[in-house]
Amino acid sequence: MTTKHKIVIDVFICISAIILVSGYSVWRVNHSNSGQLSKVIVAGNTIRTTVPIVPDPVSRIDTASQPTPDGTKKIVMEATHNNNGTLTYIFTSTDGSGNNVQPLFDAVVQASASASEGMNVPFNAWSPDNKYVFIQKNDGNALVFKATGEEIIPGQYYLDVKDVFNASGKKDTYHETTGWASPTLLIVNTFAPDNTKGSSYWFEVPSKAIIQLSSSF
Repeated sequence: MTTKHKIVIDVFICISAIILVSGYSVWRVNHSNSGQLSKVIVAGNTIRTTVPIVPDPVSRIDTASQPTPDGTKKIVMEATHNNNGTLTYIFTSTDGSGNNVQPLFDAVVQASASASEGMNVPFNAWSPDNKYVFIQKNDGNALVFKATGEEIIPGQYYLDVKDVFNASGKKDTYHETTGWASPTLLIVNTFAPDNTKGSSYWFEVPSKAIIQLSSSF
């Protein structure tokens, strides 16, 4: 074998060894990191820690809306199912085309308690003159707003019908709000002291006056 041939063979062996070593190193890195991405977090002067990057799951958003009878306005509800087991409710009012958005109300409740704490937009949410709008809670309570999102009375953006009624000293206790009797009157049904069906009342907006009716609804 000539010297020239020996040099070629030695070079080939060296290159092959380098390729094998590099390939093994890449395999070890890929194998140790398989199934996860990582990022480096540095907090103050602590040791660098590598943690997996877990993509945030996409939150589900349920939407519902109810237009006014003439179609000039609507109330919109968005319920976001958060990753921590809560629901975020956001209520807004808009014009008929979805523009001119006015915030009305937002709340965060436990999803596990949504059967009682959940909220919805009733089909008869709007007052006949489109000035007021109410939303319902699943426990029968109602919150009443000015459609513009402005204060409904000084210092308050909404009226809690259940709280106002039960604080009024009536013998009956609040049960549900069923809808509008006029541009300013909501119909409220109650329980009697013995937990049977009680009287029906008008709840006047925005004065919060409560008027007992001679017949029940």
